[in-house]
Amino acid sequence: LGASEGQLSGIGFTAAVLSLVKGCIGAGVMALPWATIQGGAASAPALILLGAWNGYTGWLLLDCDAPGSYSDLVRLALGRGGVVLLEGSLLVVLFGVCVSFQVQAATLLSSLPSLGRLASHDVYALITGAALLPLVLQRSFSGIAAISIAALAVLCLGLTAVGLWGLWAEGAPTLPPQLLEPPTAHGFADFLGVAAFSFGGQVFVLPVRDAMARPRLAATAVGVSTAAILAVYAAVGAGGASLFWRAGVKQLVLLNIEPGSPCASLVYSCSAAVALLSVPLVFVPLVGIASGLLPAPSEPRLSALAPSPQPQPMQPWRREAPLRALLLLLTSAAAAATRDFGLLTGILGCLANLSALLLPPLIHLRLRGRRPASAARPAAVRTALAATDALLLLAGFASCAGPALLIVQQLARRAGE
Repeated sequence: LGASEGQLSGIGFTAAVLSLVKGCIGAGVMALPWATIQGGAASAPALILLGAWNGYTGWLLLDCDAPGSYSDLVRLALGRGGVVLLEGSLLVVLFGVCVSFQVQAATLLSSLPSLGRLASHDVYALITGAALLPLVLQRSFSGIAAISIAALAVLCLGLTAVGLWGLWAEGAPTLPPQLLEPPTAHGFADFLGVAAFSFGGQVFVLPVRDAMARPRLAATAVGVSTAAILAVYAAVGAGGASLFWRAGVKQLVLLNIEPGSPCASLVYSCSAAVALLSVPLVFVPLVGIASGLLPAPSEPRLSALAPSPQPQPMQPWRREAPLRALLLLLTSAAAAATRDFGLLTGILGCLANLSALLLPPLIHLRLRGRRPASAARPAAVRTALAATDALLLLAGFASCAGPALLIVQQLARRAGE
């Protein structure tokens, strides 16, 4: 997000929008067609509501008008306890994202006929861990940011290949009958979890604002990026569901391409490689937060969410190398034990709602009397904003607790079976 040598004054509006879009679009988009079927008639209005909700909470963070990162804002409003809550939830979510990338790679590799006969999903999950070890142990991350661009490009190519395959194999898309029926409670929980996991870009809002040449346009950038993300998700979710509902939409929509075809081999292999190459990018903040749980080093630790204008070396090698190896071992073991990509993203979506939907209105409520701009607003506007914050706070709690309870029930039922 830092300025280049030719843009020392900051990044432009388009770069800010793209940064926010890239921060959200990732592995979760692969499960959106399956989640759309699970959500039934509620999927379209719920996706629109969730997108607007995420955009508004991003605006709430900007309206607090405080410098620094998300962690700095939480510390100002809620103290050290709030920071522990935020970074603790992010630690679990980032760990889960790494697991989801490895699950995706292992699922795709084991679905290839030539490789599926050699080993099972859990073996490939462990193999991905071994392949990732040199990447997560590198001494600096100056070149890792470029991986996100390549990953996004291959993701777009993979989704395009899925769409073309669907048109060739299934014919013209038709409205799935499931989208005209009310969803079950568990189906809607699955949809809400996957959709929430696919948003959650609030942690990028303040760093992007601070990196912009014209920070006053940050709110507009949040609105435009949210609309763009919502359009992409609606197109992928509804499009994939409309193409493959007859044959059954897979949790990873890439698996709807016939496994034995040359197209499937190419798409599966490239997508598995991109999933693995995306892990080191997520490892950067994961290791930064996890290292904060260890005894403090001699130098003060910067927040894992603080913006960095230039690529910087990772923390001391001797301190972090064992931690990175341990985290990779844990993510590989979790990926080997997990085959249900949709359920995994649903659980992560519930946890992501804490930082995306629950904390922003709470922070805004706590800081409403400390902002000079707030006092200048009419009393009716201040009252309406406070009431909206309170309602969103309750809704945010429900968005975390409700789907989580249903998913726990689903896990308990599966364990019983």
